Amino acid sequence: MLAVLALGGCAIYRPRPLEENPKPADAAGLAQTAAAIKQPRLAPLPIPPQGPWNDLQLADIAIVASPDLQALRAQAQVADAQVFAAGLLPDPQIGIGADAPDGSGVVPALSLSAGFDIAALFTRHSRVAAARASAERVRRDIAWQEWLAANQVRLLARRWQFLERQHDIAARAADAAEKLLSLTQTAVAQHNARLDDLALRRVAVLDARAREGALARDAEAARLQLNLAVGVAPDVRLPLTEVAAPHDPSALDATALEKQALAQRLDLAALRAGYAAQEASVRSAILQQYPLPAISVSRARDTTPVYTKGASANFSLPLWNRNRGGIAIARATREQLHAEYAARVFDAQASIAAQVEALKQTAAQRQTLDAQLDQLRAEMQPLEKAAERGDVALVTFETARAALLDKEIASLALAQAQSEDEVALAIDVGALIWK
Repeated sequence: MLAVLALGGCAIYRPRPLEENPKPADAAGLAQTAAAIKQPRLAPLPIPPQGPWNDLQLADIAIVASPDLQALRAQAQVADAQVFAAGLLPDPQIGIGADAPDGSGVVPALSLSAGFDIAALFTRHSRVAAARASAERVRRDIAWQEWLAANQVRLLARRWQFLERQHDIAARAADAAEKLLSLTQTAVAQHNARLDDLALRRVAVLDARAREGALARDAEAARLQLNLAVGVAPDVRLPLTEVAAPHDPSALDATALEKQALAQRLDLAALRAGYAAQEASVRSAILQQYPLPAISVSRARDTTPVYTKGASANFSLPLWNRNRGGIAIARATREQLHAEYAARVFDAQASIAAQVEALKQTAAQRQTLDAQLDQLRAEMQPLEKAAERGDVALVTFETARAALLDKEIASLALAQAQSEDEVALAIDVGALIWK
């Protein structure tokens, strides 16, 4: 009966076949799956099923929908199972023996013993503490990877939108260059322009079309990378809201952001949890140097028959080994984690300082260029009217308009760099700075 009851509590094997052809979700399906957001740095946002979505909403969707993150989150279940296993005590050992004698006047000998490893009781606290800290490290690591993935989606969404806008202007600039080439051809035919001017115009058309093609390729590459990061099919065109203008970074304080990173970065929290787990492992290794016994009790009958009962304790004498190897490994690993944490903190502080300085420089450059653009746009209005009246040569107007389009592309490139640097700074700090 005892055997039947014991077998009734045993686990049962059930096969779990692999899925050979998983299907990527479509845009509407992504919004429906985003209700289970648990990312500590990105609060769940209302997500319209059909869009359009901003970069934060798309980041929320990606955390849930990404196949890579889904696989990564399964590690948390393994860590929880390890905590459960660390808290279990070893099962008692039961021994039963019987000897059948060959001679007469004797009876069969029987023996029964039960034993338990006492050492497991003394080291259980350290094992459980190490397992819990390791599980916390795994959860923090998963949350950090989700944070990186979410911000990668935000960065790609911004890059794609800025590149699309630059491509549109580049297409207009290429059309303007071709129009200018046509006007120059007419002027050459009328002997009002030189052949070298025509050659320069033709080269300008080739350069403009090459730039248009390069921006088109970059925009499409960013769109495909975004679809991959979100976990949708390549042919899906995600509905996005218009990208927000970059923020003013003049009020950013690198020192305050460094302190915020120490408190909020999930990878640093994971390293601290891993260090706590290793501290528990060091304590466990030190406890294992002591001669903790395994105790057993017995009851026996020999062939005469004489009944006996007794107890025994088995332990190792700490003469040569004393678990010195395990202690040395545990302490060296702790020292390694200590150095890794210090290096990660230094890298975070250096990266934040560099990102803040880059943001301020890019914003200053863009502000200067935008001021020039405003002045150039204001000058283009009377120039266009003068060209329509014939007071100014059409070639002159088209040349000025082509220069204006080139400056607009340069301004958008600076805005893209500043917008992407904002996401990079959020990654380094470990929290959203601008929402």
